[in-house]
Amino acid sequence: GAPPQAYGAPPQPTYGTQPAYGSGPEPTFDNQGKFPSGPRYRDLPFAILFVLHLAAIAVLTGVSYKHEPAVVPPPTNSTTYYYSNSTAPTNGGALDIREFYVDLSKVLATVLGAAAAAIVFSFLYITVVKRFARQMIVITLIASVVFWVVIAAVALIKGLIIFGVILLVVALLHGVIWYMWRSRIPFAQAMLESVSHVLLNYSAPSYVSYASGLVLFGWTALWMATVIFCQKYEGNSNLLLTFFLLLSYYWTTQVVKNVVHVTTSGLFASHFFYAGSPNGMPSNPTMGALRRAVTTSFGSICLGSLIVALIKTIRQIVQNAGRNSRNGFAAFVACIAVCLLGILDSLMRYFNMYAFTQVAIYGKSFCEAAKDTWSLIKTNGVDAIINDNLISGVLLMGVLLGGVFSAVAGAIIGLFIMPNAWIILAIFSFIVGACLVTLSMEVIESGVATTLVCFIMEPAVLQRNNPELYARFMERFPGVVRI
Repeated sequence: GAPPQAYGAPPQPTYGTQPAYGSGPEPTFDNQGKFPSGPRYRDLPFAILFVLHLAAIAVLTGVSYKHEPAVVPPPTNSTTYYYSNSTAPTNGGALDIREFYVDLSKVLATVLGAAAAAIVFSFLYITVVKRFARQMIVITLIASVVFWVVIAAVALIKGLIIFGVILLVVALLHGVIWYMWRSRIPFAQAMLESVSHVLLNYSAPSYVSYASGLVLFGWTALWMATVIFCQKYEGNSNLLLTFFLLLSYYWTTQVVKNVVHVTTSGLFASHFFYAGSPNGMPSNPTMGALRRAVTTSFGSICLGSLIVALIKTIRQIVQNAGRNSRNGFAAFVACIAVCLLGILDSLMRYFNMYAFTQVAIYGKSFCEAAKDTWSLIKTNGVDAIINDNLISGVLLMGVLLGGVFSAVAGAIIGLFIMPNAWIILAIFSFIVGACLVTLSMEVIESGVATTLVCFIMEPAVLQRNNPELYARFMERFPGVVRI
């Protein structure tokens, strides 16, 4: 039949002709002027600013620590210590350092076991998603409605009539929305199957994501130490340091997460444009994408992350001010402001996900990516939102099941090595497992966003390199609009 009318004429070239995402041979399809002609550091001043801010944190930590007391008073004999074997110390209340390290080694062994279980579960879950994507989407849609109905029933039984009725309305709205979106399920299914297939063949993004978890853990520990050391400052110095430290924490966290997102997007863009082409995939596409994320595109990542960090910082400060205010009206205004800033934060993070996808695919500056992302949202924003909502339930279910799987593993290990503390170890293992599986699910989310953007902006490439997948996408999403 006739090709879809939504394709339109290709846009006028605005960049160069060399792809931004591969170190391998140039693909054979027509680039249509979308890709940069060579490596170029985008938004470099913000990358420099980010590095300088980390240096300032290091200096602040060192200066503040230098003035801390050098000697910590030893514990008194009246101090009571509790051990996993529930036995009291026999040396007059003094801490047995050997027993402490034994207990610590058991906890670490349990954590490592839970982490290994979470990683294994992640790959098993991705395999299941690839094979049963449609069934899992339908299950999560039904589960969301059932969840709200159950919570509403509990509220009604407890006598909270108004609250229960509101929850029933929420459940009804969920059911109506899912019914209206049922025709979009096949496309979300095809998207999940495609993304899962890529991850099962290229698992490196998952490992990059796990490594980012370790980086964030170390950064949080350093940041908390700096906050403690800076408690001695008072007055205006304390206010300025509070703002700076909050901004630093949110900015660094966002940068690390977005580096992973851009890296993952680079892999999926490479697969979209190269897989099935005569030249094939470039060698080690994930490391190439990571290298670009921390070099040429790092400034763009820092700029977009800074915007979100500023919103989060202002929200936290307003929230603290509202809690500490004795003026009822001021507290009410602060509450409204916090809600609005929370919505703005969520919208900006969602917008950034697609903007950074543009950065990863085409090597654009953040402002260029934001402009094109806005065009994408105006033409296909509803499609993207519906697709993400259908898939997010599957990802959330993976996080919860992964946490439970890790908790069971931690409980089993705990029963053998710390039988009196296995419940605590199970809870801690659930948290560790849920965090690690969340990192894996975020990789899937990045892959979905990248594949959608590539398909919307360059459907002809998929038609040439992978006609079978192109036919599946067009059959289930015929209204694609090319930017």
